[in-house]
Amino acid sequence: MSGTINSLGLGSGVLTADLIDKLKASDEAVSVTPFDSKISLNKQKSQALDLLNSLLTTFKSSVNALDNDSLYQKRSVSGTNDGVSVSASAGSQIRDFSIGITNIAKKNVVQSASFSSNTDKIANTDGKLNLNISGKNYTIDYTATTTLDDIKQSINDAAGSDVSASVLQTGTSAYSLVVTSKVTGKEQTISLTDISGNLKNNNLVSEGVASGSFIAADDFIANTGAAGTMSVNVGGVGYNFAYDDTTTLEQMVDNINNDSTLSGKISASIVQYGANDYRMVLTPKDGTEGSAITITDTPSSGTGLVGVMTGTTDKGGLVNTVQNGQDASFTFDGIAMTRSTNTITDIATGLTINLLQDGGSSNISISQDRDQIATELEGLVSSYNTLQQQLDSMLSSDSEAGTVGIFNGDNTIRNIGREITKMINSVDSKGSSLANYGIDLTRDGTMTFDKSVFTEKMDADPEGTEAFFSGKTTVNSVGSETYTKGVFTTLSDLMTSYVGSSGTVTNLVTDTKSATTSLNEERAKAVKLLEARYATLTAKFAAYDSMISKLNSQFSALQQQIDAAANANN
Repeated sequence: MSGTINSLGLGSGVLTADLIDKLKASDEAVSVTPFDSKISLNKQKSQALDLLNSLLTTFKSSVNALDNDSLYQKRSVSGTNDGVSVSASAGSQIRDFSIGITNIAKKNVVQSASFSSNTDKIANTDGKLNLNISGKNYTIDYTATTTLDDIKQSINDAAGSDVSASVLQTGTSAYSLVVTSKVTGKEQTISLTDISGNLKNNNLVSEGVASGSFIAADDFIANTGAAGTMSVNVGGVGYNFAYDDTTTLEQMVDNINNDSTLSGKISASIVQYGANDYRMVLTPKDGTEGSAITITDTPSSGTGLVGVMTGTTDKGGLVNTVQNGQDASFTFDGIAMTRSTNTITDIATGLTINLLQDGGSSNISISQDRDQIATELEGLVSSYNTLQQQLDSMLSSDSEAGTVGIFNGDNTIRNIGREITKMINSVDSKGSSLANYGIDLTRDGTMTFDKSVFTEKMDADPEGTEAFFSGKTTVNSVGSETYTKGVFTTLSDLMTSYVGSSGTVTNLVTDTKSATTSLNEERAKAVKLLEARYATLTAKFAAYDSMISKLNSQFSALQQQIDAAANANN
């Protein structure tokens, strides 16, 4: 076709390619150019609607944050914190309280006597070591080749959930096994007993005494028909425990450990030395090491205790208690309390108290976290002002500058700003408005926030502030519930009507994009029809031009004949 177009006009001098281009441009201005204008305008509207949708969504997020109940459940902690740290979870009771610490809870730490090297062999032949922690027993195997490092690892492997073992170099050629309870509390007592008797020395054995052998832990400790008093003497002071012929070894161990005074001096446990070989082991605590421990029997009937109870065997081990397990003792609002841990969570729901040092004290205040609410209000003000500035620009008309906003004259878009502003300025049935809380609009429509006004209002009536902002449910005398929406609840509903899944602006965004797609399709069809029309017209022009060229040739030949005849007559 290009050859045809290039040769147009050669025959006629009239039907030229330039003429076709002019005709095509004229038709294009009528059938195609209007689509270009509409598509350009729709693209501008689509971009503007995307921006508006984004700004409305941001504003809605600020509104939703202030409508969310969880915002008003947040708590802040203030006050002196000498040796105490306190945290309060959402919804915790708002209150003031004091804490005074006598002692913090501590772990039990024991240390063996010294070895010359961490690779020293600890045993003469195979055997078993018993580790007792808070009444729980762990059997630790050893052999003639077991080193101090090996027994440390064996303890960690077997009892790592309750204790931590390490080898500490305390001096030149001086190494000790150190075993520490994993948790704090006075019940965390550690003792080590050589139940095979095959260790090289008593360096790894705790000081204490052990009873004779019983077949089982629930064996009776008294002869049939016997009753009386068993006395445990520590450092010359006796502690008495009644028994009869139904008292078991386990029960007597529990009685000793439950005695408020004696349990601070010794720890009682049952250690299995072998098959059908269970013994009560009494281990001194810090401050009573080296004190003589004896058991005596005063029968009131029958023959008294089984002989192996009173015939205790001295176990003069060299393991030293470095630190006794200790409960925390403190006061809460003047009330004396004890806990086995320094992290206390059971005094009040949502309250966590961490005791950090002996003798610490604090006066704590748990209050509503108003700073977080103020931060959200500041975010609301910022997003509102940005939104309104863009709406003003989109709806503006400046005759002097000759500029018109993309949505000038569009009442749907104009009403968005009006409705939001109307709600910001609304007053509820009690006469409350956002202006009472420091949120106001200036004469030019700019939103401002006075934090001091908000803080004063919040401090005076935190529950009323929450109710005004996010709503409140009340229950009458017969149990019927009534929910009153807050200002931000209502504003959130309005924003959902704009940018929700079927909101006004959401639909406008979709419709505008769909219209642009349709216009592009219609334009493509118009271009295709125009191209087809002028392809046909070009072909016809070429045919007409050829015909004219032939007629011109024939006329030229005839003219020559006429001219020749005329010349001959002359």
